Amino acid sequence: MRNYFELLDQFISTDFKLRYKNSYLGILWIILKPLASFAVIYIIWTNLFPQSPDFKMSLLLGIMIMNLFSESIMMGMTSLSTKAGIILKVRFPREVSVFSAVTISLFDFAINMIIFTAFAIWNPIDISFIGIILFILSIFSIYFITTGISLFLSIMFIRLRDLNNLVSVVLQLFFWMTPVYYKIEMLPENLQKIISLNPMTHIVTLARRGLLGASNIATDDFWQIGIVFVLSLIVFGIGVLFFKKRVYKIAEYF
Repeated sequence: MRNYFELLDQFISTDFKLRYKNSYLGILWIILKPLASFAVIYIIWTNLFPQSPDFKMSLLLGIMIMNLFSESIMMGMTSLSTKAGIILKVRFPREVSVFSAVTISLFDFAINMIIFTAFAIWNPIDISFIGIILFILSIFSIYFITTGISLFLSIMFIRLRDLNNLVSVVLQLFFWMTPVYYKIEMLPENLQKIISLNPMTHIVTLARRGLLGASNIATDDFWQIGIVFVLSLIVFGIGVLFFKKRVYKIAEYF
């Protein structure tokens, strides 16, 4: 087990360095991508409709969370193919590649949260210890659910290289189907029911409540995040089982 975590640590360290090795802006891209999306949506949306005082922080946090969700899946999906050379030469637990990719996305999110904290200095937020717990549970729900999805997609991507285009489109749909820049109450009742089926709707809502609305946190919020967290563990477990059953055949398709 110790060797397993040491290998995971090496993968994370190496992948993180290589990711921005030949980039002029390097790690700044982690910050610039969500800020660019935030600026565009904020300018357009505030000019179309009057917004509440906490809209700025709510929008920024929502975009950061959805970026974590999307990048975790995209990086996890391609993790095996990008390490084809190592996989063909060295024997190691293949799932480490996927765990490494998703964990790097989590590190990127942590860096983005530094920017969120800087924004919070000029836009005070309602935060408490219990709110932080709710927020952390929301983020770990994303981590496990995206890892489970990535374990499945990484195997499928080896055979279907066009899968990244399809997944990219689906993730865009998930972004617009998640109340990031709008409130779900703005939608017709029948559309609200459809949006509520999206687990990211609940995760984003509860994560925001944890950091931006601590005074409004209720016991029901922890029941909801508990259900989502259990669901994420189920998805993770299914992903692990599927991965272990199919991974031994991937060398045939490199």
